[in-house]
Amino acid sequence: MRKLIIVTLAAGAFAAAPVLAGHGPEHKDHVATAGHGPKAEGHHDNGLHRGWQKQAWKRGDRIVWADVDRSYYVDDYRTYRLAAPPEGYRWIRPMDDRYLLVDVASGIVAQALGY
Repeated sequence: MRKLIIVTLAAGAFAAAPVLAGHGPEHKDHVATAGHGPKAEGHHDNGLHRGWQKQAWKRGDRIVWADVDRSYYVDDYRTYRLAAPPEGYRWIRPMDDRYLLVDVASGIVAQALGY
């Protein structure tokens, strides 16, 4: 009788482990929803801010243009007291008080202001 109770308790513990770990039948993979930008591999980064715009950029870093939304472009650079970008370069603003001068052809950061 004692063996039957131990086996039953052990089986119950093993059956409950996936549910407690969040992998039971009601577990669903996190999908980006409205108001939440897509993250790496479609999962939220839990406040670690791993997106390209949160990186501490420096001169010589490379930006992947496919990750840069048009809303980050700074077309009115004079408003932000920035010099006119040389031909082939563009100012982008990944965060409110930070600006990057980037070579459009290569994605290389020529200047990083506010970092």
